[in-house]
Formats: sequence, C-alpha cells, structure tokens
Amino acid sequence: MDTTVAKAFSLLEELAKSDAPLGVTELAQRLGLGKSNVHRLLQTLVALKYVQKTDGSAYVATLRMWEFGTKVVSNIVVRDVARPYMRQLSELTKETVHLSECQGGDVIYLEKIESKEPVRAYTQLGGRARANCTATGKILMAHLPPDDVHEIFRSVTQCTPNTIMDVDRFLQEAAINRKRRYALNNGEWRADINGLASPVADRSGAVVAAIGISAPASRLSTAEMEKYAPDVIETGRQVSLQLGCSPEDWGALAQNVTELAAHS
Repeated sequence: MDTTVAKAFSLLEELAKSDAPLGVTELAQRLGLGKSNVHRLLQTLVALKYVQKTDGSAYVATLRMWEFGTKVVSNIVVRDVARPYMRQLSELTKETVHLSECQGGDVIYLEKIESKEPVRAYTQLGGRARANCTATGKILMAHLPPDDVHEIFRSVTQCTPNTIMDVDRFLQEAAINRKRRYALNNGEWRADINGLASPVADRSGAVVAAIGISAPASRLSTAEMEKYAPDVIETGRQVSLQLGCSPEDWGALAQNVTELAAHS
C-alpha cells in the first residue's frame, strides 16, 4: 500500500469529519504525523481542490468528494433503472445494448446487456470509446452546446474512413439527431460495427446518458438497424420517465433542427 496516498486520505477524512477548520498542528497530533508531512499533504490537496485554506491558518474539506460521490450515486441509480428496459430491448433486437455517459470527448460504458449471437460487438464495461464516432456518444454530443462540440473536435482522430472529421458536418448531423431523438454510427468507430442510440434525461430534463444497440455490420446495416429506432427511442423515453423526467421535458429534447444548426 502506498503510505503517502493512505496518509492523504486519512487527512482528508479527518477534515471531512470535523465540525470546525483544523490547523496543521492539530492534524499532526490527531494523525500521529510530523507537521512538515501534514503541511506537504495539505498543499497537494489544496492544489487538487479537495481542501481549501480558511482566512486564518486552518483548513477545511471542500465539496469535491461530495461532487464525485453524487456522480457515482447518480450512475448507480441510472443503471438500476435502465437495466430491465435494456434487457427488453436486447430480447427484442437480439443485439448488444449499451448504457453510456459522456465525459469530455469519450463515452464510458456504464452497463451493457450482451447479445446472445455468436458474433457480436465487443465492448468492455467501464471502458471508453470516442464519443464523436459511437452512436451513444453522438446522441449525447447532440445535446451539448456547439462550443463544447468544437472543443471535443480539437482532439478527434480518424478511427475509420467513415469517421466524421469536419465539425460543421458533425453539427449538422447532430441537429438532425436531436430532432429525431436518435443517432447512428455507420462504422465510424470500428468499420465492422454499426450502432443506434437514443438519449436518457433525468428529473431536471437534462440528458445524462444514452441507450443504444450495436451489431456487426455483416448482420445489420445502418438502414436495417433504423427499423429499431422507434424501439430504442421508446426505451430511452421509458427510462427517462422513471428517472423523473416529465413528458414535457422529454418532448422538449427534440429541439427544432434549425435552432441547433444555426449555432454551427
């Protein structure tokens, strides 16, 4: 075990439990550490924004850990709510179903129901993929401000010949995706894999995740996959309603295509 990391966490926990700010001397006494060691750890935690210094010489824990904790809880809630609907969608389509969230320019796979077909799309639970070339990522990006999309496109790479590299073209497609409530991946991440995904919104009406299906292109072309669009959209809608999204907020997700395209 890395003792420096363990000491840093012990210090952070001590600050989090305290009802009042704590100074270096008191923290050193409580933890049985040298004052110089405590001071170095505090400076690191301050730089990482887990701790802040008060007007005096004492320190308090910030809300950074709480922010991460609420994110973890949110992901657990979304997974638990989505899982039975994902199973239904997988049984209907016979394909792999993913639940993803967007972090920066990537999607993270929060949950998946594996296809029972011998040949299927391979993904790793907790794994990442570029958001701009996956179906779940594309529908999530369709609900980002255009400036954020431009920022993501500063670091996009050509995964396959079908990967969209032009940000203006991507934004035009994003406007269409937002209007119709689904996005397609036409072999843009892996040349032999196609996908289709729809958004998931929470009680605030914000898009927090996406549900999608993926399949080998040899089994489902994007044209053939589109026949499942109503089913994928309905799955996203049902999960959204279970998360507290109102029917009105769900309807508002389909922003007029000209409104989004105008920002591109």
